[in-house]
Amino acid sequence: MNQYGRGGGSYGGGRRDDRGGRQGTQPGATVAEHWRDYLKDGYFDADGCLRVEYVSRERVEPLAQKMASLTIHQIRRYFGHCRAIETRLKSSGAAWASVWPEVKKLDIAAADGAAKHPPKIPALFHDFIKRNVDKIKTNDDFLKGFLPHFEALIGFGQAHFKKDRS
Repeated sequence: MNQYGRGGGSYGGGRRDDRGGRQGTQPGATVAEHWRDYLKDGYFDADGCLRVEYVSRERVEPLAQKMASLTIHQIRRYFGHCRAIETRLKSSGAAWASVWPEVKKLDIAAADGAAKHPPKIPALFHDFIKRNVDKIKTNDDFLKGFLPHFEALIGFGQAHFKKDRS
């Protein structure tokens, strides 16, 4: 048991299956089911450039479509948290070590939203956040890798996300 009275190391106490997803989750609840080798080699290519697939319509829009139950308000809440971190890094010159815990809190918030009954966010969005937070290790991973990828998800998702809570 962890400090919150839940079993195991995964959120909600669910056991992991061999694909990295939680046992008992609905089909399509992991990014890997929709995007083979997602983040396998990180955000950047051998030259240090952002891999184009993380900002391309062909790869990102289908993922956004599968998250269509999100409201614009919900996704903007997570993105706003990211923008605040970006501001701290760029404007105030905060050290990466001081903001990294704030990045990790994205996964905490997503886990909480996905665990509510009924869930406030789809399991697929929680998996998106979790996988990206796990991949972020440096300032550049966050600012030059994850943020542009998240911006692409929001941009391509605008036509698909719900406009308000219904």
